[in-house]
Amino acid sequence: MDGIIPREASSFIPIPDFIFKVASRCNLNCAYCYMYNKGDRSYLRQPKVMPMAVVDAAIERIRAYSSASGTRQVGIILHGGEPLVAGQTFFRRFVEKANSELLPDIQPVFNMQTNGTLLDQSWLDLLRELDIKFGISLDGPESINDANRVDHRGRGSYARVKRAIDLVVADPRVDDLFRGVLSVINLDADPLEIYDLYRCLGIRSADFLLPDGNYYNPPAGLIAGSTDTPYADWLIRLFNKWFPDDNPTFRIRIFEDIIGLIFGAPIGMDDPSGGGMGAIVVESDGTIEPVDVLKICGDRFTKTKFNVADSDIADAYQSELIRISLGGGMCKKCQRCPVKAVCGGGYLPHRYSVVNGFDNPSIYCHNLMKLIIYIQQKVVDALPVTIRHKLNIGPLVSNGNRQA
Repeated sequence: MDGIIPREASSFIPIPDFIFKVASRCNLNCAYCYMYNKGDRSYLRQPKVMPMAVVDAAIERIRAYSSASGTRQVGIILHGGEPLVAGQTFFRRFVEKANSELLPDIQPVFNMQTNGTLLDQSWLDLLRELDIKFGISLDGPESINDANRVDHRGRGSYARVKRAIDLVVADPRVDDLFRGVLSVINLDADPLEIYDLYRCLGIRSADFLLPDGNYYNPPAGLIAGSTDTPYADWLIRLFNKWFPDDNPTFRIRIFEDIIGLIFGAPIGMDDPSGGGMGAIVVESDGTIEPVDVLKICGDRFTKTKFNVADSDIADAYQSELIRISLGGGMCKKCQRCPVKAVCGGGYLPHRYSVVNGFDNPSIYCHNLMKLIIYIQQKVVDALPVTIRHKLNIGPLVSNGNRQA
């Protein structure tokens, strides 16, 4: 934790989101998965599906915590593994418990991320009934998706996921629930081909994630300390396809968030590659942990001594790692950076090294810098000259000054 000073617990705003690991196993075996294939094996000692006793205890702890902090709305993210492995009876019981315990004083907002392989019409009916918003994971066309997103027998998942997306797009009852497709960037893929595919499938929203990695566990295509920018170059090609498109019905979150942050919108992201840190995890055994992507930092790295069976949510602030994940600062280099207000120092798991802990820029630092400056310049160039002069804004350059 060297160089990053976690705030005192009393200085934190209330925790807004709770990620429930309702299933600690997955029917897929994605090569890049931070849960299972980046060195953490702690899932092997946890229940495959969260017991209802853990659900009951966790919801009661959230009610007590939210009531004490004056929170009127909480986000509840059903996650895994693959959450649908838990089954429809579990989902119904979970939502019934949360609603009965939290309403009317605290409004639960349910979200779920699924790999889509088990999603059928009966699941869509249930998600509609329970008002659970959801996203589906897909990495692009079949050859790209199935390079990494395979099951435990090595079979690709594209055909099953496409069937699910076709069902979703054809069902107007879930239009307001479907949050779109989540894709992990594969440098071997053509971003323009992915763009065209998603438009053809009828997808209206997508997000593109940088593969999880850090100085300890580098992502594909990057060497620690390298100034190469393959991920920025990939995303810039995608941006140049998306930004001039005069059809506003297709949204790409990473670009919208960067543009919003450039103009000071209170988006509250920790990095433009997706996934803010303002959440804690309830594992399937009830353990309270920091955000799950930190598992890429080492086996049992995220483990704490706190469990909903015998600990309040506020007790989690005693964990230094949780305090850092909820509100840690930036390293000195990032504090001097001209784009720090946009990238936020980069996603915390992507900053880790064995030597310095989190006291590093993101391993994607050069990629983030190049992408943000490029997007800022393109957006500024698209503004009328009179508006640029009135607001006294111009494109950034890498040394932090503005061009005339």
